[in-house]
Amino acid sequence: MASNRMQTVLFEELEQECLNTVRYIEALKASRLSRNQKEDILGDLSASITHLRIKTELFDKYFEELS
Repeated sequence: MASNRMQTVLFEELEQECLNTVRYIEALKASRLSRNQKEDILGDLSASITHLRIKTELFDKYFEELS
């Protein structure tokens, strides 16, 4: 079923982005980060959060179509 496959892909992508976000948060907890390292990690974290927003919007649209 295409809808089951689509759901699986959406969940996998959401899971991966959540894991990325957690990794960036954990990286920021390191005690010895240079200013450049912090800026890089914060940039990556910001991008990851944006991707999470997009993924959740896709979920909303997908589930609305199923209703």
